[in-house]
Amino acid sequence: MNRPRSNEAGYSLVTTMLVITIFFLLGTTILTVAAQQARWAAVRVEDVESFHEAASAIDETVAALKTAITKPDFAFSTPTRFDDDLRRWLPSFERRYDVTITDATNEEGIDRKKLFTRVLHIAKSSGQKTITRRVIITNTPSFLKYALGSAEDLLVNGGAYIDGHVYAGRNAYVTNAANYIDHSQRRTELTSFPTLSTGSAWLVQGEISSCEHGAGCYRIEDGVFIRRENTFSPRLDGAPVQKEKDDFIDVNFDWTVKDKLLHAAGMETFSDEYEQYIHEDIPTLLAMLRGRLTVVDSVGPLLGRSWNEPVLLESEEVSSFFIDHGEIDLKKNWLVVNGDLFLGNTAQTPTKVRGNLIVLGDVTIQGNVAFDASVYVTGRTLVYSADISGWGGKELVLLSNGPLELARINEFDNSFPPRPNLKGYFYTNSNATVYAVGSYIHIQGGLFARGDASSLAPDADISGLVVNAYRGRAENGLSFIPAPDDDLEQSRLVIHHDPQVLIDRGEGLPFVKQLSLVVEPIKVK
Repeated sequence: MNRPRSNEAGYSLVTTMLVITIFFLLGTTILTVAAQQARWAAVRVEDVESFHEAASAIDETVAALKTAITKPDFAFSTPTRFDDDLRRWLPSFERRYDVTITDATNEEGIDRKKLFTRVLHIAKSSGQKTITRRVIITNTPSFLKYALGSAEDLLVNGGAYIDGHVYAGRNAYVTNAANYIDHSQRRTELTSFPTLSTGSAWLVQGEISSCEHGAGCYRIEDGVFIRRENTFSPRLDGAPVQKEKDDFIDVNFDWTVKDKLLHAAGMETFSDEYEQYIHEDIPTLLAMLRGRLTVVDSVGPLLGRSWNEPVLLESEEVSSFFIDHGEIDLKKNWLVVNGDLFLGNTAQTPTKVRGNLIVLGDVTIQGNVAFDASVYVTGRTLVYSADISGWGGKELVLLSNGPLELARINEFDNSFPPRPNLKGYFYTNSNATVYAVGSYIHIQGGLFARGDASSLAPDADISGLVVNAYRGRAENGLSFIPAPDDDLEQSRLVIHHDPQVLIDRGEGLPFVKQLSLVVEPIKVK
């Protein structure tokens, strides 16, 4: 009878030891995991602190550079002297903020002797990684920094998707209604509010207000969409709203065209000869410079060859010129068109244009055209049923003194998400209204209307820029199938800001007598 009791005691001892061992192992495991988590948390805190320290050092360097180029005593003289300034500033910034600054201007193919544009990469290590920011120094007008905007008022109706900052020099208005015109009838369709990408902001110098009542946001009076002001309130969900800290540097369109005419004639900025001519009006200036340009009286001689000299296209018999096939390759030279210009294509391949153009008249772009060009238009500009692509990876910068109209772009295209169909930056010195309700407009670049306070945008009750965008499918006959609010791929107006234009366009860009910075988002490698 005693043996069984002894066996039971032995089993109990084994069981007790097993339980103790299991709890010991569990305790050891818990302690090990806790210690590892503590170490991971410490490493994570160190990583975050290191990242914050590196990002702060880069931001401080950017702020110091901005202060240097905007000081009242900074001498804005010549590109060569500016390089002398940079050779003094950059090493001191590197020492002060413990960063590395790489000048990538030459690698970008920028002519340092003619341009103030400089490309800098400011970097600092953060643990095993490196944080970098690309900074572009430029003397171009401010509008090129924004994806969408106006120096006057800005009205964004409906579900546009905007990747980049949005600027309003005065007030901004936002609704979930897309206005459109169907057979001369003014209509409004309920849709989504506009959406900005992460990191983008509304930069509004006045006030911003929104209306969520759809068609109730407007009444129609004398063919104009009139805002019902009592339906707008100072509330906006989504992207941050803030004031633009930098001064808005405007463009003088008339002076810019004269500046480009003098460049076309071979005159260098800052030269005595340049100063002698710049104060003349445009017709007088053209008459004085005609002898410095190669004159052709028809489009034919322009096609199928590379030009190494500036060209003037004019004729006593016609006032409009049509380019609807082939290639015009001016390299970096200028073509001055004394009259109206039509650009389009009649064949399967796009018409291609490389160089810089000044059009002393109106411009119409229709069909497929590929650009590596800057185009200045003294009249109005119509982009109609067009597909504008880049030539050789470059783009179009188009500045129109008169109204800019984008119409019937990829109409009733519902193959979401299609590729960009307008590659370039589009600017008007006037007011503008853009409809992307039946159309699908995808801009890789930007859209800006300076605005004219003495008049109103077409079909609207504000001065500046008005955009209307539906989010969803639009069928022929204008029937609509709405998309979910978060389905950004079905936005019928998409704008992706591309600062590469500041580098690619070189001497073709408008210039001002003031430097500014374009700071790109942080990259971690």
